[in-house]
Amino acid sequence: MNATAQLRKRFSSGMTASLAYSFTKAKNTLKSTEIASVLWQNQPVQGDPNNPELSYSEFGQRHRIVGAATYAKQWSSSLRTQIGIFVEVAEGNRFAGSGGNRYSFIYSGDVNGDGAAGNDLIYIPADQTEIIFDPFVDAGGATVTPAEQWTRLNAFIEQDNYLKSHRGQIAERFGAVNPWYNNVDLRILQDFAFGGGGPRRHTFQLSVDLLNVGNLIDSDWGVRKVASSAATSPLRLVRFDGTGAPVFNYTGPSETFIDDPNVFSRWRAQLGLRYFFD
Repeated sequence: MNATAQLRKRFSSGMTASLAYSFTKAKNTLKSTEIASVLWQNQPVQGDPNNPELSYSEFGQRHRIVGAATYAKQWSSSLRTQIGIFVEVAEGNRFAGSGGNRYSFIYSGDVNGDGAAGNDLIYIPADQTEIIFDPFVDAGGATVTPAEQWTRLNAFIEQDNYLKSHRGQIAERFGAVNPWYNNVDLRILQDFAFGGGGPRRHTFQLSVDLLNVGNLIDSDWGVRKVASSAATSPLRLVRFDGTGAPVFNYTGPSETFIDDPNVFSRWRAQLGLRYFFD
């Protein structure tokens, strides 16, 4: 389902503005792919990979607001300036080939015994009695006890809105959404015209584009957030106990989201020059 609404207005001052809102809700039973093996090995499932449940598609931002405004000023027959601004506020970040706007919480290891590791959606424990840990030695040589692992897992669940609101349930495929982000782009066009009185008119147009201009002003602005791979796979399967119950190590971080290192989190600039003649 997708719904979009837009408002536009042209002002007598020479400014044109628009504002649009889009809502998307898409669900399917299979992960989107062109490779059949991916549907078995990388399809996040709650149990039976041969009977995947209806859940969210990784495509599509749930909420997206876009605004734009342009202003043109004719200084003389030879000089004309245009300024344009584009503003985007949206939930879910970008779509990339390795992952979408949404993400899943999965185990590290083959919990359901289908022969494929890393495709089993986690059960989000309501309390400590619903998960079993084995002690392990961390990279610093310290032993991490089951009690310490539960404390870390519980704190991790509490800081994540999706996990906190789904305690006692199996996580949904692509049920969680990357955070809101904002982006502001600025474009300036300056026309220089010559030969207005002759048979041919020549115009040079200088353009300056500033992408994610907020990040140019302040390095903390315009930085997007994504769920880290360590956060989306926080529980490592160690073994099964005598009753067949899985036993885990908690290896996840303290927070779900990290700064997106992609170019979209950085400001960029480009210059252009065009020549027109008539």
